[in-house]
Amino acid sequence: MRYPNLLLKVFITILLLATTINAQNAPYSYSYVPKFVYKNQVFPITIYVKHYNSKDEPRFDFDAMALIQPIDPKPTKLINKDSAYYTFYFKADTQDSKINTPTINIWNLDYTYILHPKYIKIKKLNTKKEKNFSNVIASNLRINQVKIDPYDSKNYLITLKLEANEANLEDISIPNVEDDGIEELKRDGARVTASYYFITPSSKKSINFSYYNTIKNSFITKKISTKNIKNYSDTVELSPKDLSFDKIKRYILYSVIVIFLILIIFTKDLLYIIITAFLIALTIYLNLSYKKICIQEGASVYILPTQNSNISRQIDKQITTTMVNKYKNFNKIEYKNIIGWIKDEDLCKN
Repeated sequence: MRYPNLLLKVFITILLLATTINAQNAPYSYSYVPKFVYKNQVFPITIYVKHYNSKDEPRFDFDAMALIQPIDPKPTKLINKDSAYYTFYFKADTQDSKINTPTINIWNLDYTYILHPKYIKIKKLNTKKEKNFSNVIASNLRINQVKIDPYDSKNYLITLKLEANEANLEDISIPNVEDDGIEELKRDGARVTASYYFITPSSKKSINFSYYNTIKNSFITKKISTKNIKNYSDTVELSPKDLSFDKIKRYILYSVIVIFLILIIFTKDLLYIIITAFLIALTIYLNLSYKKICIQEGASVYILPTQNSNISRQIDKQITTTMVNKYKNFNKIEYKNIIGWIKDEDLCKN
C-alpha cells in the first residue's frame, strides 16, 4: 500500500524538477518588475531574451483585455552579446490598490512562449506637506528653456521646455497659476519632452514647483525667476494683449489732424498742408493694416493660439471684427474688450 504513495511522490518530485529546469532554460523571462509604484507613475517592465538572434526578432503581443497597456508598443532594446533586454513602459492610472500586468505572448520562428501577469502594489504619494507639488513623478526632470512674455499689463505668459525620464508630464499642473496647458508631448523610451505654459501675475518674482524623484525618493523643487524678464518669442505677439493703448494713439492722431485742418483754414500755410496730408495717409495705412473678418456664431475664443489652450468665451452671434494678427491657423481678434484667438475653421464660409 505504500508503493503507490511513494511512486506518486517520486512523480511529483520529477515534475517539479522538470518545471524548474524548464523555467531556468526558458527563452524569455521577466528581468525587472517593480514591487510597487505610485498612482499615475510611469514605470518600466523589462523582459530578458536568453537566446537573441538579430535576424529573428521576438514579437510581443499584450493581452488586449488587461486594464493597463504599454504606453508605446515599441520597446527599448539593450543587447548584451547573445542576450537582450526589452523594456516597455506602463502608467499606473487606476484607482485600484494593485494592478496586474497583461499576459504577454512572445514568439519568433523557434519559440512560442507566454509570460503570465505580475501583480504590482499601488501606493498613494503623500503630498500633504508639498503645497507646490506639480503632480509629476519622474526619475529626473529638467527645465531646458524658459520663455517669459508679457501677457497683459498685470500678467506674464511663461512657457517651459521640459525634459524628463519615466515621467507623467501629461499630468503637470503648477498650483496657483492660471490657464495652464501642455503641448508637444513626445516620448522616446524613458525620455519624454513637452512644452508647458501658464499665466501668472507679473508681481511675482519667482515661481516654485516640485516633482517627486523616484530615484532619490524625495520631492525636488524647481525655481523659475521672473526678475530679469526677456521676450524670447520670435512669433508675432502670441499673447492676448490689451489694445486700449493703440486706440488712444489713434485718437491722438485724429485730434492732431483736426488741429492741423483748422490751422490750414486760418493760415493756408503750405507746411501745414504737407503735414496734414502725411498724417491722413498714415491714418489710412494704420486702419487698412487691420483686416476685417467674419466669425461664425458659437465660435470659441482661445486665450492662446494652441490646440490645448483654454477657452475664454464663446461668440454668441455672427460678427464682423478686426483681425489684429495671424499665427498658423489662428486669428487674433478683439471682441467685447477681450483679446483672443479664433481658429480658421470658425470663420464664415462665404
